[in-house]
Amino acid sequence: MSWRSIRIVALVGVVLAALVVLLLVRHPFVHKTVVEAYFSNAMNLRAGAPVRLAGVEIGAVKSVRARPEMKEAPAEVVMVLTTSYELKIPNDSVASLATAGVLGETYVEIDAAHASGVPIVTNAVLKTTPMTELSTQEMLEKFEEILSKKCDCDSGRKSDTPDKTARKNISKNSSQ
Repeated sequence: MSWRSIRIVALVGVVLAALVVLLLVRHPFVHKTVVEAYFSNAMNLRAGAPVRLAGVEIGAVKSVRARPEMKEAPAEVVMVLTTSYELKIPNDSVASLATAGVLGETYVEIDAAHASGVPIVTNAVLKTTPMTELSTQEMLEKFEEILSKKCDCDSGRKSDTPDKTARKNISKNSSQ
């Protein structure tokens, strides 16, 4: 072998070693787990939405698709859990859909608080709990109920007398 071919082989070796080091620094030992969940309603969940466990983002939704043959829960959600550490989610954990605030995006929340099973493996299917969606009318009724309790109002109407002692004195005088 000539010196020229040795230098070329050495240069290629150095470049390959640099690429390996670069890849390890950018994505050092990433742990990936693909899991699925089936919901009765996807609640406008989209691919790329976060997946959280105890409020910590641990992955993203890979796909959401309709599966009409799955009668009870036709919305299939595939999630990719990606962490830099080994994540041991019990297989009896429960996935649910939640929204970030009142008008925020829908995301998947995994609840492992009451779970004790063996850790999930790739392509595991998590149990789900349905999310109740309030209609606009139901939401307005709830707001009215909260406001009436907060304002100490009767059906949303304000009293002419601002304090309670004045109301008691008025009712006492009217009964005499």
